[in-house]
Amino acid sequence: MITKHLKLNAIILAVGLLGSVGAQAATYTFLGTFETNQSPAVYWGNNPQVYSGLEAAAAIFGGSASDYAISTDANSVNHLAWYDGWGDHVGHQYAENYSLDLSGLGYNGCSIAGIDCYYSAYSALIQDGFSARNYVYRISQTPLPAALPLMLSGLGVLGFARRRKSVAA
Repeated sequence: MITKHLKLNAIILAVGLLGSVGAQAATYTFLGTFETNQSPAVYWGNNPQVYSGLEAAAAIFGGSASDYAISTDANSVNHLAWYDGWGDHVGHQYAENYSLDLSGLGYNGCSIAGIDCYYSAYSALIQDGFSARNYVYRISQTPLPAALPLMLSGLGVLGFARRRKSVAA
């Protein structure tokens, strides 16, 4: 009899906990912009670190890369960033978390290592001839309104189980 009540209580608790975990939606707050070919970007000849769009936002605005979303469009968040490449100055849009450093030594590392540099590094924060604007947004999580009934039902199940337990005792 005790194990039956323990199993029932465990099931009720699991349903209650699942019901109380609400879904989250990302909201974006515009922070500012940065350009691939302007300060604080570093001149390519100084062999700077290669940055993804997200890493560039964290370096400029503080925090960690996961705090941000990047866009190449001023009117919506498209999760793309502008990049300039070593020897490739036409500019490319890649995913906001993309970066390429084939030498592993920095943006100009291939030249330092004496190997072919063309297309060996792409960075969102570099002064190397191509200029384009990246839009930076801070991500914050907000509960979805649809999760409220689910959360309330989970709390109701917990309350019912608690009341039932106190009546039985």
